[in-house]
Amino acid sequence: MQRHYAGLSKQMLLQIESISEQMSHQGEKGRNNEAILKDFLVRSLPTRYTLSTGKVVSVGGVDSGQIDLIVHDRLETPAFLDSLSWSLVPVESVFAVLSVKTSLDKSELRDAMRSLASVRSLPRKAAQLQVNGNLAPIEESLVLRPRAFVFAFKSTWAAIQGCEAAFVDLLSEFEDDLRPNAVCILDSGFVVRTPYTTAVTSYGDHPLLHFFQFLVKTLDIRPRYRTDLSKYFSEDYGQTKGA
Repeated sequence: MQRHYAGLSKQMLLQIESISEQMSHQGEKGRNNEAILKDFLVRSLPTRYTLSTGKVVSVGGVDSGQIDLIVHDRLETPAFLDSLSWSLVPVESVFAVLSVKTSLDKSELRDAMRSLASVRSLPRKAAQLQVNGNLAPIEESLVLRPRAFVFAFKSTWAAIQGCEAAFVDLLSEFEDDLRPNAVCILDSGFVVRTPYTTAVTSYGDHPLLHFFQFLVKTLDIRPRYRTDLSKYFSEDYGQTKGA
């Protein structure tokens, strides 16, 4: 397994190097690098998860900033807008969000954390769970926020300890509920935050394997909420009971 993921990491890094040599436009480079990570996740995650780029929206029309990768449910909940390159996704259906950077430094890390916080701060007023065969509304305070990850292919730090120090320092700028869960730098390491604290643990070996295993575990333990679309749209088309 470790050898396999080490090979995947080398392949992904070679791909972004090849793209950088051929492209001069930074925006196009970034989009292509996002596509490299998306392709890996689409091929590797269980098929019940959908990956999109776009914005996350909540009841009342409040939305996030632009999000590089959104991991969400399309088995039970539709996207409100789903084009080939951009989607608008209800927050209750979102399992995780990722901010993708080609090369990470402290400024880029802060930018990524702010982007992710714009999702984790959204109200979650339309979540439901199936209980004894019936859908029951869930109190917003009990609805887990989407998991949040920063993923970079490279960084300006010489070792993962540099990222760890910057990450810990920046965590103090965000409320606990808005902080990301982990940072992965493909060529140097993986940093994961202990829930409800600013304590972190770093792994210098096999960052892609650590990132993927942690992502899958966090997706698996998150409840599979369904979205009450009536909270987003007032029209019931005469389908309410007794109508």
